[in-house]
Amino acid sequence: MLFLTYWELNPEFDPSELAEIAQKLMSKKLYPIEGVKQIGFYVSTSDYWGITIEEAENEEQMAKGSMVWRLAKPGYITFMKTTPAMDVIKMLPLVMKLKKQMEG
Repeated sequence: MLFLTYWELNPEFDPSELAEIAQKLMSKKLYPIEGVKQIGFYVSTSDYWGITIEEAENEEQMAKGSMVWRLAKPGYITFMKTTPAMDVIKMLPLVMKLKKQMEG
């Protein structure tokens, strides 16, 4: 299952610490999360926000992924929103089918 995450970092956060946090989590084998495939990890070039696209088998894996980063450096993530994602090509037929069912 695909998951899309939007996140914002605290603007007071020193972005150079990100490597330190990642190294700490990797040394403890807490990141990457077992069974999660990271497809994309993008950060804005001017502000402290970004998106992550991941493939996971269940929501527990996604919860672990967000929790370890927040626990490693409390306060550096100010906002995070994760949702299952669907390819638009697959979503449109579903929308049309539901619309027909509602009209009929």
